Amino acid sequence: MPTFIIRRLIHLVPVLVGVSLAVFLLLKLTPGDPATAILGVQASPQEVARIRRSLGLDRPWWVQYGIWLSNVVRGDLGTSYQSKRPVSTLILQRLPATVELAILSLLIAVSIGVPAGIISATRRYTALDYAFTSFALFGISMPGFWFGILLILIFSLYLRWLPASGYAPLSAGLGPHLKHLILPSIALGLFNTGALMRFTRSSMLEALSQDYVRTARAKGLAERIVILRHVLKNALIPTLTVLGLQIGYLLGGAVIIEQVFAWPGIGWLALTAINQRDYPVVMGVVLMVSFVFVFSNLLVDIAYTWVNPRIRFDQEGK
Repeated sequence: MPTFIIRRLIHLVPVLVGVSLAVFLLLKLTPGDPATAILGVQASPQEVARIRRSLGLDRPWWVQYGIWLSNVVRGDLGTSYQSKRPVSTLILQRLPATVELAILSLLIAVSIGVPAGIISATRRYTALDYAFTSFALFGISMPGFWFGILLILIFSLYLRWLPASGYAPLSAGLGPHLKHLILPSIALGLFNTGALMRFTRSSMLEALSQDYVRTARAKGLAERIVILRHVLKNALIPTLTVLGLQIGYLLGGAVIIEQVFAWPGIGWLALTAINQRDYPVVMGVVLMVSFVFVFSNLLVDIAYTWVNPRIRFDQEGK
């Protein structure tokens, strides 16, 4: 296992470099100029050229990327063109709000999607199965931003139970904090709930058809023990894979959801930086999200050995 973890951490480096290079090139190909975004469209060409020189934007793109990459290796993500503040500081200020939103969304998805998938598989072709399957299709099909707007209309404008947007820190009280957190978490977790339920149901159905399940039932074991001890453990492996991929979706999907609910997270920070052509901030956010995505998948791979002790990565050399 240690060899596997070290090998995966080494693989992390070229992945992050490749992602950062691709995003850097896309930013360069995108219309717009950071110097013009700072000075405004009324600025003279001389002023724009002066700002470009001061930011190093007059150098070849590979030189700019090399300087950025060497600074990242030394732990420096650069300075924002707009606010003149370190990018790492901006990310650390916004990260807790996004992490909080992503964790609650994931908890909602796991607490609803996995049990619903299990019940749907064990009650196949019943009214309960059809109801859960319809709900899963609704969750997968409904765009998160549209579902968020519906939630605002119902629970904020008509019922007036929850605030439509904004963020309340914990210092303002636990009640106001949770009230602002509920709607964006549900909107962000809807897709994951449907996806987890679908994968859990299909994995459970496949496991239920295996010979070892028939053997367990033939031995006279109670159905509850057969499900929990023999079926669920094997069915959880593909569900864990989907769960690891969904963590990346939560961070990416937060960009839109945070805009809908005016949530001050890294999604809001990234979108604002893109509109302002604030390249260091965009690169810093992308690098952080990529690292979280790859690292979460590494944790999922490690979790395989806990769910199924027969999996030994070191011995297999995979």
